[in-house]
Amino acid sequence: MDEEYINRLIYEYNPQWKGELEVEEFKRPLYFEVKKYMPKKQIIGITGLRRVGKTTLMKQILSELKPEECIFFSFDEEETHRKEVLVYVINYFLNNFNGKYIFLDEIHYIPDWQGILKRFYDTRSIKFVISGSASLEIKKGKESLAGRIMTSHMPCLTFREYLELKGKKVQSVNLNFKDLSLLYNSLLPEKEYFEHEFRQYLYKGAFPEIVEEEDEEFIRRYIRDIVVKKIIYSDIPDLFEIKRRDLLFDLFKHICSESSNLFEIKNLCNIFNADYTTISNYLHYLKLSFLINIAQTYSKSSSARLRKNKKVYVIHPSLAFAILNYPKDILGVGKIMGQYVETLFGDKFFWRSKTKNEVDAVSVTMDQKILPIEVKYRERGGKITGLYEFMNKFSASKGIVVTKNTFKKEEVEQGMILYIPAWLFLLADDKPMDYREML
Repeated sequence: MDEEYINRLIYEYNPQWKGELEVEEFKRPLYFEVKKYMPKKQIIGITGLRRVGKTTLMKQILSELKPEECIFFSFDEEETHRKEVLVYVINYFLNNFNGKYIFLDEIHYIPDWQGILKRFYDTRSIKFVISGSASLEIKKGKESLAGRIMTSHMPCLTFREYLELKGKKVQSVNLNFKDLSLLYNSLLPEKEYFEHEFRQYLYKGAFPEIVEEEDEEFIRRYIRDIVVKKIIYSDIPDLFEIKRRDLLFDLFKHICSESSNLFEIKNLCNIFNADYTTISNYLHYLKLSFLINIAQTYSKSSSARLRKNKKVYVIHPSLAFAILNYPKDILGVGKIMGQYVETLFGDKFFWRSKTKNEVDAVSVTMDQKILPIEVKYRERGGKITGLYEFMNKFSASKGIVVTKNTFKKEEVEQGMILYIPAWLFLLADDKPMDYREML
């Protein structure tokens, strides 16, 4: 280990010691959750996709502490991916400062990081805040640090956050027809603006750094090279044995084009001329790195969920547009827009009947109520037979249809269905899948 190099990094990462720390003013919702738990002893773990704001959040928290009481260090550089570097950084801080708070970014690169933190946690009065872009490694840490760590996930930017970064704040309302009607009517004079920005959000809205960017080629290169390729060609191989990196990239590219569609591993094996274990593992790694989401068929039986069909989604449409090299003009193509709007609403579950009628997403609310969601992002809507069938089968009294323009409430035999434009739905709440009530 090159101590001189590590010492130089330590001082580069900690401008607060010279009174030179500058931080972003915009704060994501997770900031307030992390801040609330700072007085607690437990380690705080933050996971999430690259470039969504984990490092920024840590520095925002750090900026509110006494400079001499905290240290920040990132393990993003390959030369720092060693246990002795982590131990050295911690001891350097404890021996040279009256340290209380240690912020460790991208800690998943360090072998046995959890064992090292556990030892210091148990013997010293230290508060650790850590981040990682690979959920498996943080999960392992959570298991071995039982009772010592609390983890939170930082998702891609929401549409509400995207607008706020562009200087447009919108009142948050509950997901019920009365409140939504008031919000819709208040925003109606600017409806074209919100529809336009919703399309821009699909194209580039996942990442704070490029919200204001207008150069299409730069947007695509940023997402492709700084986010996706860094994960596929560097991050994942650093953590797992990857014999065919190009296959991993091609698999992700295929998922981008097939996002929100059903898939079977056997079919993917035939497409890529690869064995079942390799494809299964590669899908697992892409999911652990927050590049994709895999949804199960909803069933009250957990074993049935595992047996039945699955859908795969790219984690945000902007990744697909970048990898497939789509121009912004693609946002005017109805079929493609519908596919990627559905991607936004992909949840843990979807549903498909024996007669192949579907519900695009099934959300289980905090009080265990079931809410089916169907995406019909088109000028003339479409049949919602699957929604009716689901509501009958599972006694769901409420359902949602995500639309392009239609906003209305409809009483049906099965209960009540709320038709909501996609842009309005995403403004209803910062956590659109945590439905508390719908009247």
